[in-house]
This record gives sequence, C-alpha cells and structure tokens, in this order.
Amino acid sequence: MAIRFDSFSLNDLAAKPDDAFRLCSLAMTGGQRVQGYSGDYFRMYLGDAMVVVRTMLDSETGEESLLGMDTHAVSDCVWECRVVKDVTPADADPMQRRLLVTKDGREDTALVDVLCGDVLPEIVPGMTLQMNMAAFPKRIVYSESGKGSVVEATDDAVLLEGVVKDAKVGESYMGLELMTRFARITVETPMGDIELCHALDAVSEDQKDLVKNGSVVSAYCQLSGDAAIGQYAAGILYNVDQDLTLLSAFFRDGGVQRLRPIFRSDCVVTFLENRQEGNEMCLSLLEEVSKDLREAGLYHATPGRITGGENLAIPGQKCLLLGNGNEGEYAFLCLPEVDSLGRIRYLRITNDARYEFEPI
Repeated sequence: MAIRFDSFSLNDLAAKPDDAFRLCSLAMTGGQRVQGYSGDYFRMYLGDAMVVVRTMLDSETGEESLLGMDTHAVSDCVWECRVVKDVTPADADPMQRRLLVTKDGREDTALVDVLCGDVLPEIVPGMTLQMNMAAFPKRIVYSESGKGSVVEATDDAVLLEGVVKDAKVGESYMGLELMTRFARITVETPMGDIELCHALDAVSEDQKDLVKNGSVVSAYCQLSGDAAIGQYAAGILYNVDQDLTLLSAFFRDGGVQRLRPIFRSDCVVTFLENRQEGNEMCLSLLEEVSKDLREAGLYHATPGRITGGENLAIPGQKCLLLGNGNEGEYAFLCLPEVDSLGRIRYLRITNDARYEFEPI
C-alpha cells in the first residue's frame, strides 16, 4: 500500500525490520493518536513528510497489535471525490483501504490508498469522500507542454499529468535534525491539486531546469489520501447520526468489534425479551442478532424517526428501520439512546407494534 520512503529520500529510515519497528514504536509513543472504530492510527510528522502507523486491539489478549505503517506528505491539497468501488487487496489488514474514486462531472478516475479510513463509519460506493492527497511517482517526466490535465487509474497505480502550480524543496526532520531534502511539487489536476513528492535525483539531468512553475509533469504514481481531516482530524465522531450509520453498516456487513467504541461500558441492549448489560455482553448479543437477521434477509436498514407510540419514545428521535429492503416492509425498530458525549447507553431492537415511525 502507501509506504514510499524513497519519495522522501528516507530509504534508510526503515531499511531493516528492526529500524521499521523502532520507527513505529516512536510514532506510537510520540505521535498524534487518531482513533478509528477497529483500532488506532498514530501520525508522526517528520518535517514535510509523515508516517502513519496502524494498530488494532487483539480481542483475545486485550493488547494493541501493530499492523504496519504508511507514508504521507504534509500538504494542503484536498480532494472531494465520489467512491466508485472498494478495491482493497484481499491480503490487506482491517485498517487498510484502497478505493477507486472519481469526481462528479468528470470521466477521470484515481486509485487511492486511503490512510485513516477507519475513522469513517462506512465507506460505500456513491458516497462523497474528502481526503488530503499526495502522489508518489514510480516514473516521472517534466516537459514544457503536454496534452492537458489527466488522471487515469490503471490496475495498480495512476497515470497523472498536469501543470506545476508550485515547486519547492521539502525537508524531513527527526526532532531538530535535518535528515533529507526532496522535491515537493503541487500539480493541478482535473480532480484537484495534489502534492507530488519525489527524490531530487529522480529527475534526469536534462529535465532539472523544467522542475518549475508552469511546466507540465507526467507521472506514473501511487496516490495516498488521508481521510482523517476536517471534522475527522482527531478520529471518529460521537453523535447519533454517526452511530446509526455505523449500526446500519454492521447489520449489513457484520464486524461487531467496530461497534465497541460507541457503546458505554455500562450500556444495555435489548432484543425482544433478551436483555444484556455491559459492553462485552451487549456486543455478543448484537453479533448473534445480526447473524440471525442476515440469514432471514432482514439486514436492510433505513433511517427513520419516531412519530408517536404511547410515550414509549420521544417524537422525532432517530432510529433504524430493519427490513427486507422493500419499501414500507419493516420487521424491527432499532432505537438508540445516547449520552451527552454521543455514546450509546441503551439500544432497543423491537417489533413492538405500539411504536409509530416513518422513514426519512
């Protein structure tokens, strides 16, 4: 995935397994923690470069497991794109995502290795996604002119061509110690500006004078997009809308461990007459319920709200309507109650006919 130390001339930083482990440990102790649903990411800034370490809680041991790390660039280049499909490799870990994305009104497509993707309650085709973008070229050519701006996904990379808007020298640091210098090139593309990073010696001698504003750069690249920006900069959000989106994804796809952060330690979950208390018991019940609902074809979740029902719930309260996917055919009501921090303290899954509701 997006681990390209060569683009920052930092090959020696993680050349050996022991070096890579020390770098991950340093990021986990001194980096910025970004909370995800399945685990945590740790960002460590190295001047104009950064590493992002992925960790995940081991449900059997209760300890944090190190999954791996990625590289990214410090930049202000943000894309707002639409997800076409998830193309994550089968051997990727649960905290990694690779997406094919496009921009509304354009035919261009891009393959993006998504960093910190687990801060989002779900990633599904058709949704809009904002990411801080960087590009790491495998091959690169500068020229005085070109065919125009292009972004085109291939099997495992992206063909990118665009006008150089800004060319500068980036620097990587460990603490106050300067480690390397590299090229930071802001490129204008049909999908938005992107920060292109490469070693200073990656360009042939006869092209070095063309590494400047106004030139055209053509590159065969690996793209990296950080999803933990804006409201997600510190990680997952706690509110009823995010909770319902996550629950909807859970009923559809499973993955009960992703629910752990949104439930209080003293939470209560009821399904019909079955009542469980405490995080572990509640998650166990939900796992069984979701399995039964998927087997019965009742895993389609429609956002809804309460309109009445003998004072059983507050009118206007948001909920999920679980059914077979046919409009108006709902078998269960999933109704969360959250605390002031947005964590679920009580989740009721019921078919009580006294509840009145409507889809929204």
